[in-house]
Amino acid sequence: MSFSLSDRRRVISAIVCFILPLFILLIPTGATFTPAIRLFLVITLMGVLCWAVDIVPQGVPAILMPIAYLLFGIAPAPVIFGVWSEPIPWMMLGGLILANVLLSTGLLERVAYRSITFTGGSYTGLLMGLVIAGIIGNILAPGKVAIPMAALTFGICKALDLGKSRASAGIMLGGAMGALLPQQFIYNPVNLSLTVENGQSVTGPINVSWLDYLWYNLPSVLYVFLVVYLVGRYAKPKDLVLDKAFFEEKYRDLGQWSLAEKKALIICLGLFTVLVVGSFLGWPIMWAFAIFPCLFFLPGIDIGKREDISRLDFTFVLFITACLGIGATAGELGIGKLFAENVTPHLEGHSIFITFALIWLCIVLANFLLTPLAIISVLSVPLAELALALSINPLCVYFFTCNAYDVVFLPYEYALYLIFFSFALIPLKDFVKIMSIKAVVSLVFLMAIQLPFWMVTGLITG
Repeated sequence: MSFSLSDRRRVISAIVCFILPLFILLIPTGATFTPAIRLFLVITLMGVLCWAVDIVPQGVPAILMPIAYLLFGIAPAPVIFGVWSEPIPWMMLGGLILANVLLSTGLLERVAYRSITFTGGSYTGLLMGLVIAGIIGNILAPGKVAIPMAALTFGICKALDLGKSRASAGIMLGGAMGALLPQQFIYNPVNLSLTVENGQSVTGPINVSWLDYLWYNLPSVLYVFLVVYLVGRYAKPKDLVLDKAFFEEKYRDLGQWSLAEKKALIICLGLFTVLVVGSFLGWPIMWAFAIFPCLFFLPGIDIGKREDISRLDFTFVLFITACLGIGATAGELGIGKLFAENVTPHLEGHSIFITFALIWLCIVLANFLLTPLAIISVLSVPLAELALALSINPLCVYFFTCNAYDVVFLPYEYALYLIFFSFALIPLKDFVKIMSIKAVVSLVFLMAIQLPFWMVTGLITG
């Protein structure tokens, strides 16, 4: 019997996912590295590798991992499954509903074309327009702009007949960054919430309001525009002449504002208002992400359809809760403390800049093996312990992590960048070069601007 190339790859993937983690069982246990920690690492590594190589659907390890933790007695059920009583899974469901309804109404597409016409008809202006559209989109639908932006940028490249080229790479990846990087200063249901929730097992409750997140990460606004501008400088073709009238015509093709779009905009502005006002009044604003999207379906509003619910990707919600379960279980076992005790001596005595540069390097290297959400679930607790051991405000490490895990060099490292790459318009060499430019800008920006800003605002003391 002969095996095809895909069969051989599947066998190799199975060995990597299910056999290699078993070698951890050969490591001797002791007072600190307990049998429970060893078994936790075996189970977790199997699940994370399954996510990394995509050998099974994402929901399978998301279901099996927490069950395995329970059946092997690694942690009690209230710890493993307690994440369902927290707002994050429900925020994610609300966010998915919000994205589906806004896609159906066409509101996000209207915002994007208006932003592009506002910034002019040049190649650089087009990219700046995508950034503005991404910022507005993240305010209206926090963390849910990537897929609509991928479809939009693909349509622009096809309309301009750019084909698979550096110019297409600039537009596609400029759109990707415009959709994803605003999440570093606009509060959303995934990155910071998940990080803080995981780290609370060692730091205790930490409340970060919408305005707190914006204020402490305000320099990231400059970072988004700077990195996309540099991408445009690299990718801009010499012989391409863009016509602003082309995008104005695309906007006119959308017609007059529909009643559904107006209702959707009002609800999104209501959500935005609650997030801002709640930041001043101390409201539990995370629940607003779950509540407001449900308003689309109420009598008298009626812009949400049954299909918007049936199209929900519940697998992603399972994945999020599994990541939270990893962090909660790790905290119960004291893995973060173990990590901090072994790593802290190597970081002590360095300046704050060297310390954060090493943390940045750790996260960037981890990205080659783990997804960003897996990095959050695996490293949030250890990094929180590390921050406390070094007398650093854990929020600095959390904010830093949200920037560093976006630094990738290959498409497979981050599923949302992979979506843009999968449209087959981005040459791999240009993907690597553009992301390398972004990596350099990220590190320089964090060292030269973000850290000094935190010192001035008092988030970093001493």
